[in-house]
Amino acid sequence: MTHARSRRRPGPDRRPGREKPTALFSRRIGAMLRILGFAALLQTAALPAAVPPAASPFAPWLAAPAGAAPGADSTRDNRLARLENGYDALLLRVHLIRAAQRSVSILTFIWTNDECGRLLICELIEAARRGVKVRILADHMISDQDPATVAFLATAHPNLEVKHYRPALSRLKPTRWQNFVAAVTSFRGLNQRMHNKVMLVDEAVFITGGRNIENAYYDHSVGLNFRDRDVVAVGPVVRDAVASFEAFWAYRHAVPSRELADVAAVIAAGQFRRYPNRADYDFGPQFTDLGREADDAALIAARFAAPLQPVRKVTFVADDPGKGTGFFSSTARITAELRSVLEKAESSIVMQTPYLVLSRPARKLLRELHAARPGLAVRISTNSFASTDNLFAYSANYRLRSEYVEDLHLRIFESRPLPENLLVHFPRQPAMAALAARTARPGRPAPAPFLCLHAKSLVVDGRLAFVGSYNLDPRSENLNTEVGLLVEDEAFARGLQAEIEADMAPGNSWVIARRALPLGLETVNGLVSDLFSLSPIELWPVQNTSSFELRPGGAAVPPDHPKFHEHYRDVGAFPGTEGLLSTKEIVTRLYKAVGSPLTPIL
Repeated sequence: MTHARSRRRPGPDRRPGREKPTALFSRRIGAMLRILGFAALLQTAALPAAVPPAASPFAPWLAAPAGAAPGADSTRDNRLARLENGYDALLLRVHLIRAAQRSVSILTFIWTNDECGRLLICELIEAARRGVKVRILADHMISDQDPATVAFLATAHPNLEVKHYRPALSRLKPTRWQNFVAAVTSFRGLNQRMHNKVMLVDEAVFITGGRNIENAYYDHSVGLNFRDRDVVAVGPVVRDAVASFEAFWAYRHAVPSRELADVAAVIAAGQFRRYPNRADYDFGPQFTDLGREADDAALIAARFAAPLQPVRKVTFVADDPGKGTGFFSSTARITAELRSVLEKAESSIVMQTPYLVLSRPARKLLRELHAARPGLAVRISTNSFASTDNLFAYSANYRLRSEYVEDLHLRIFESRPLPENLLVHFPRQPAMAALAARTARPGRPAPAPFLCLHAKSLVVDGRLAFVGSYNLDPRSENLNTEVGLLVEDEAFARGLQAEIEADMAPGNSWVIARRALPLGLETVNGLVSDLFSLSPIELWPVQNTSSFELRPGGAAVPPDHPKFHEHYRDVGAFPGTEGLLSTKEIVTRLYKAVGSPLTPIL
């Protein structure tokens, strides 16, 4: 196996490094068309049982499953802490798995066969061997696929169970023809995915947020790394997360590994490899320090238990399995909850999302909010062209950008791939850059590990906050099941808002604003753009908006300030690139022209 892969599928000819735009684009298309299966991550059989930490700082909560009696108010008497750092998010997961005494339950959209994925599988199998009940439900869309690997996991230990959400035609690795048949016979079933991210330990502690299981989410990739966010929670609210997990586990489209035809065939033939030793997981030396830290009770207490803060009220919100019955219905619970929160805004909305593709109902809501409260400031932190991992979603955002700025009055900040606060959120970047240099192909420059925004959060009026898996796009609104925590607590909300505002700072993001066009051209451009916005085809090449950065010595004024252009300089539509007409830019401009019909399934 190779070391510290970036976001690409494993293979014998792959080396760590940042994916070219064409490769990333191809991977996204492949994920949409193939519906990849969940493949777990290497294999173990006779592992020595790991000894849980003798005095975990989470022991007081782990000893009290679910935190409250049935019927009690689960929204009160809870404690929360944010996990902003990818390394810390992995460290806490490993510690909690080792501390588990009864159960570990996981919902995830992606589980990848890389170092972090194999580490967690190894830890989970060790937990199963010491008597912990381990259950994993992974969506079938983008996770790796290997029937032999999953055959091992299905037989590794009676305490380990793996299920797959909506596999195509009950196969882990369907052929192209089988995927085509699945698309024809159940197009909605193919598109309706489980996007939840939940980890429950002993039904007493849980983590939710934006992180899947892959190197890129835990600061271990030599290419793209995600700037993400989780929340760890203890208290009665855990009971609601447990109930949601059980609903998904019992869902009729959650299929056990043994019931997948290709996995069952491999099991029957016995043609799969067993991995009896921890070294067989091919971690390399990179988790030596993390493994030691995971057993350091004082470190865990200071870094994770002590920051747990009591909050006035927190509500676990999640969609039901299947996400309703309509193909593009907006009746799902989490969409309704977030709409209700936004409708309460009086002075400020601060949002962070990797993908900014607002549906017509979402744009209508924001338009109505602005009309009712003209002073309402709506600020959004999202990815730039240079940092995004989803070209289709960015292209849809690019197409709607003029409407966002000029009609909806949104203040949009697009994150830089190498922001000034890079080492705050990605302290391992120098180490990963050194690894990239050591493993670069001969004659090719080493890739630079960079950040892609993946956090999904919301703060209203500095008092209401949301952290979860929900993106501002039609898939989260209508198709994918989502999950998160709605927090009514000023201290928590202010802390979250400060994190998002730091990402919006001039050194960390470009700001989107109106271009300083000549008066006549601005009028004509606005008129033509408005006309094309009513059509699925938009061939007008001129954008009213562009990306701007603060001039040296300038003041950080808002885009609607009369002297904005004196303090900011126009850096073009796609800053942070090499200055050439790349494949990414070509696709983005083509999507702007003709891609509107695809927007509802992005």
